[in-house]
Amino acid sequence: MVEDVVIVGGARTPFCEWQGGKRGDGQPGGLLKDVSAEDLGAIAIKGALEKTGTSPQSVDHVVMGYALQTSSQAIFGSRHAGLKAGIPQEVPMLTLSRICGSGAQSVVTGAQMIMLGEAETVVAGGMENLSQAPHVLRGMRDTFRLGRPPKEGFELEKDMEDYLFTNLLDMHCGSFMAQTSDELCSRKGVERSDADSFAALSHSRTSASIDSGLFDEEIVTVDTPDGVVGSKDEDHVVRGTSEESLAGLRAAFGPESLVTAGNASGVVDGAAALVIKSASRAQKDGDSPLARIVSWGVVGIDPAIMAYGPVPSSRKALEKAGLETEDIDRWEINEAFSGQAVACIQELGLDIEKVNVNGGAVGLGHPLAATGTRLLLTLSLELKRSGGRYGVATACIGGGQGIAVVIEAM
Repeated sequence: MVEDVVIVGGARTPFCEWQGGKRGDGQPGGLLKDVSAEDLGAIAIKGALEKTGTSPQSVDHVVMGYALQTSSQAIFGSRHAGLKAGIPQEVPMLTLSRICGSGAQSVVTGAQMIMLGEAETVVAGGMENLSQAPHVLRGMRDTFRLGRPPKEGFELEKDMEDYLFTNLLDMHCGSFMAQTSDELCSRKGVERSDADSFAALSHSRTSASIDSGLFDEEIVTVDTPDGVVGSKDEDHVVRGTSEESLAGLRAAFGPESLVTAGNASGVVDGAAALVIKSASRAQKDGDSPLARIVSWGVVGIDPAIMAYGPVPSSRKALEKAGLETEDIDRWEINEAFSGQAVACIQELGLDIEKVNVNGGAVGLGHPLAATGTRLLLTLSLELKRSGGRYGVATACIGGGQGIAVVIEAM
């Protein structure tokens, strides 16, 4: 008999504007610039263990998503995050990437381990520090020996590559990820005013959640060289955003483009982690789980409209669960771009009052691999608050994929 898998609880760091951007108040970003993704992951893991009363010694596996692997120790990823969180060295740890879906995939992979009987308790999450994305010098191995890179003052013979910028472009289809949203909107009849209206709502809902302390139960603080960063420091959101103010922003890809700095997801740093267990293990441990993982759907689609990913992945997950869209009380759709979110909401026939009710990535930001885990944590807590039964967390994925997870409140 296959075991049910439950979400016991979790934690996340604040999501803070990256060093290369401006905060919602216009000041330079970078509150978390000096904290590597692995260290952010460790903080989220430790927070999840503490919030759920889970002993590090009881963990059977750690699975962490990590998309744009930016630190000098990125190759060790999940291993370093888990060890720094105090999980014993005997515990295996896995780093994975499904880009923007990594944080949801880590939970799915952990659930599969439990269902296969390979684990009873898994920590699953995602971590990202985009502030630390390097500039790289390719094609120089014939000039510089191993461990002897160019030194200060060396005159470069070729241009360096901005590793973050180049990874925003899908060279297979020749489009930036934002352009796949524009292509989707063109095909589905979504207009700039629709995108701006949704973006204004996202900023409004996100600022209300931050200011009211609604996110406080999710968040653990981060110690940085410049001080402690906490829940009130989530800084991408622009308070007082309106459709009118957004309408005045320049489109990113010409007059036909819908994407602007105000209606796209924020580039932020952060991490999130969940503790998931077999239902029998949770019962033995005396836990009060937030939700049961019902089903999931992962799909591949045309890379040119990768932004459409939430639609077929959600339909697949709902079909596996034997549910209809009308059965879902709350939706968490990653707002990669406002136009993309509008297109997916319309295509699925959803009530906006059930979607991202506490805000989303346009206001909060999108730390790639951490987002999927954040969606599931926020969704689990929202179902508990609202008394809802079923929820779906879903995201589009660069390169042309989508992922969705259905959960049931307990």
